[in-house]
Amino acid sequence: MMSRTSRRVRLQMIGFLLLFALLSTLLTGWLIYDRMSGQVLRDTWQQHEALLRSAAASVNREIGQIKSFSWQLSNDARISRYLHLAKQTPRDILTKQGIIGDLQRMKAFSDTIADLGICAEGPDIVITGESSYRTEEYYSRLAGISRDALTELRNQPGTVALCRFAGAGKEQRILETVPVLAFVSSLPLTAQPGESYAFFHLNAERLSACLPESGSGILLLTDGEGKPVLPETNSAIGEVSRAYMKEPENRVRSGKEEYGVLCAETEAEGLYCMAVVPYGELLRPSLRLRNIVMGIMGSCMLIGLVGAVLAGKRLYAPLERLIASVRQLSHRLPEGSPNNEYKLLDEAIRLITAENHELTLSNREVNRLLKNRVLNDWMEGRLKNGAEEALAAGGVRLAYDWIQIAVAEMAAMDLERLEKRLGGESTAERIEAMAAEEEAEGREVYCAQRTDGHLLILFSLADPVSAAERTEDFLRRMRENLLASCPCAVGLGKPHGKDRASESLIEAMLDLRSGEDSSREEKQYARITDYVRREYMHEISLDTASEALGMSPSMISLLFRKVGETSFLKYLTDLRMEETRRLLTETDLPLREIGRRVGLENQNTLIRTFKRAEGVTPGQYRTAHAPAES
Repeated sequence: MMSRTSRRVRLQMIGFLLLFALLSTLLTGWLIYDRMSGQVLRDTWQQHEALLRSAAASVNREIGQIKSFSWQLSNDARISRYLHLAKQTPRDILTKQGIIGDLQRMKAFSDTIADLGICAEGPDIVITGESSYRTEEYYSRLAGISRDALTELRNQPGTVALCRFAGAGKEQRILETVPVLAFVSSLPLTAQPGESYAFFHLNAERLSACLPESGSGILLLTDGEGKPVLPETNSAIGEVSRAYMKEPENRVRSGKEEYGVLCAETEAEGLYCMAVVPYGELLRPSLRLRNIVMGIMGSCMLIGLVGAVLAGKRLYAPLERLIASVRQLSHRLPEGSPNNEYKLLDEAIRLITAENHELTLSNREVNRLLKNRVLNDWMEGRLKNGAEEALAAGGVRLAYDWIQIAVAEMAAMDLERLEKRLGGESTAERIEAMAAEEEAEGREVYCAQRTDGHLLILFSLADPVSAAERTEDFLRRMRENLLASCPCAVGLGKPHGKDRASESLIEAMLDLRSGEDSSREEKQYARITDYVRREYMHEISLDTASEALGMSPSMISLLFRKVGETSFLKYLTDLRMEETRRLLTETDLPLREIGRRVGLENQNTLIRTFKRAEGVTPGQYRTAHAPAES
């Protein structure tokens, strides 16, 4: 009986060790693969985030020029008058020739635009920098772009767009056919919406050059449905981009392959910059290494197991005694022992609940980003159907029927320094907290920050007439109390119904662009200080700043005295000394290297300037502020 029991225990031990070897091999292989693949994916993800930002910035520069032309056309009084004439007269023809001259001069500033012009709703005529055409005659020259498609996009409900992506096509020239991407803008912004619009045909090869190459992924431009707008080299990539637009997830599976997708919206509504990374090809080296390691480790463990079994036949005896002891102990436990198990389970649940509570609190940043995105999309006209439900899900409940929007513009670097000095607290949250402290009846305030750094402030009002003065007073106190050290300009739109938020936003942007002289001076001052903060580590002066910014030295000095209540030299010196103090306390760099980094390469000059500002030498300052050693 004992021999049979011993054999059974021996077999159990061998099975247990085999299972242990198998699980250890699998776990080790999985850990190696997970660690390597996770690092590879993180590195690739960061690389493509940087590439995507670079590509989006390059594309936005090209589109920004189109927006500039659109803005000029939209605010040209002669064009506005011409677009609403029902008949042509000799004077109208002269006016038209003047418009053609304007378009030619605009086109001369850039080699990126294949063609630009306007379509007039009254005479049903197209005017370009080359000549004027009947609408049907002009669009017969284009392949893939029609007047109906541009007009339909132009008349989509929602905001009057400054620039929308209209599609890809080809423009027939005398000697060649040029691939172009079409953009359309409303004309004029100040008039009632109609069928008149400006169109811009941007050279597709120029935009294609804005997309950097990646050894592990592909960058492409897509429309709102995810269709690539430039010739695609891989049809599978087009399927992935379309699948991402239907259901935005960073991991997209197409067939048997899995892809990582990053997407950024450009400044043209309806045009997106996208990076697609094929994970399968990226992770194949990690899979091969995992299989090799698992094979080597499994073989070694199996050989060691066989040797241990053959060399130690009595290894099962201690295990048998251990099993017997555990069984005897289990029989001796009191009947109420399950309650102890329940208590342990209850304690574990309590600890898990407490831990989950901590995780919930850490989601505050995620909730803030969600609310920020929903507010931005709604105010900019991208969130239409089910807007109130989406806002409520993001924590924004509009209790009143009237809204009014303000825009605060400031240098992004100044805002970043302000938030860093305040411990990283979001400026948008501080504005909402300030409004909540006032407890103004009949008003709620929400704030969101755009990707370009502008702050969008939403006022939900019960009575727009009585709240007008209080709204302006709130904006004034906001600038004095929260943004005193961060020069900014503020534009305010008119009150509208809840369904017309985008109109109030456009009015606020127009008010910001055409503000009072003091606002322009503050914006000029912000532009100068932004330049100084970018270039202080080089040798700069009033003359170099004047040449770089296109402003006279006397004007720069006047702005510093009037707006900043300081001088150009003092502002530059204070900035350099601030960076010197940081480098002295946070790094071990030698004094010569610190001087090179702050724009004072002469070590003696740095010492004299620092001592004049702080009262001690840099070495004494570093010694006094060195961290205490344990």
